[in-house]
Amino acid sequence: MTKQSSSFLHILGAGYGRTGTMSLRDALNILGYKTHHMEDTILDPTQDPKIFEDAYKNPNDIVDWEKAFRGYTAAVDWPAVAFFDKIYALNADAKVILTIRDPESWFKSVSSTIHEWPNVDESWPQNIVKARKMARVVVRDGELGGADTEKRKAALIQKFTDHIEHIKSIVKPENLLIFDLGKHGWEELCQFLGKDVPIDTPYPHSNKREDFPSRLLKIKELSVGLA
Repeated sequence: MTKQSSSFLHILGAGYGRTGTMSLRDALNILGYKTHHMEDTILDPTQDPKIFEDAYKNPNDIVDWEKAFRGYTAAVDWPAVAFFDKIYALNADAKVILTIRDPESWFKSVSSTIHEWPNVDESWPQNIVKARKMARVVVRDGELGGADTEKRKAALIQKFTDHIEHIKSIVKPENLLIFDLGKHGWEELCQFLGKDVPIDTPYPHSNKREDFPSRLLKIKELSVGLA
């Protein structure tokens, strides 16, 4: 069950992680939105990762999604996309951005980065410990089915492509932008949102696969003051 509420998110990202969701988050923030991303479950002290963890473990429970995203006007990436149908039902007028990429390329990216998370123990800031636990439940063991992705390559690629088709089938075409990683940028995004293209501001290219380990350590450094 899902708690009924008035629309509270203007933009919903429907793409799986590793499809340019962090770049999209940064782009939307430049355009004036406040955009929720997995990283915010670590860096935003108002966030409670356990809301998402419990919602995934108990899919029939009532969830206050407005509370989960309080202060945000957009949401992309996991954990939000794991609950897309429920969140979309409460924000049916939202603009939906479906980030996509070549399925094989997505599989390689998600398989490599899932193994590059450092070991997180109680010596780490508690906000990282809580977010890491949630990410393990929702993403690694939930959406991806475990750490050994190679054994399920065909099934994961099929799930990735099925998800794309599912989003296309439930979102009105006029409210859906299919945003292809590496091909699209400001022009397509701003036309869809009715925004002016930012002057002298390249479209962000954030969280590249090769930058992932160093980014995690940087997040740890930033998190020390938030724990």
